[in-house]
Amino acid sequence: MNVCIPKERRPFEYRVGLTPSSLKMLTKNGHQCYVEHEAGLGAGFSDQEYQQAGAIIAYSSHEVFGRADLLLKVARPLLEEIDWLQPGATIAGLIHFGSARQDKIDRL
Repeated sequence: MNVCIPKERRPFEYRVGLTPSSLKMLTKNGHQCYVEHEAGLGAGFSDQEYQQAGAIIAYSSHEVFGRADLLLKVARPLLEEIDWLQPGATIAGLIHFGSARQDKIDRL
């Protein structure tokens, strides 16, 4: 399974969908993990730490969203991010759909 962690794009959002130590458990169990370049910086994790845990660093948001079977995200996706998802992809995180606009929910 492709597990993907994008860089959060909302203002003042510094969290990341998965830590390097948690990612390592996934890669040890055979999952391919893609982490967007500098996704963990705001939370104190470098690209190098993710690479050491077995991640592949992606340099494009489109790539991370486009490869995801499972997307681990903190904040709910922006409208353009929804468009980047492949059909059948699953999003997990603190999404707060109760405060989302109806057009975003419909598109998902």
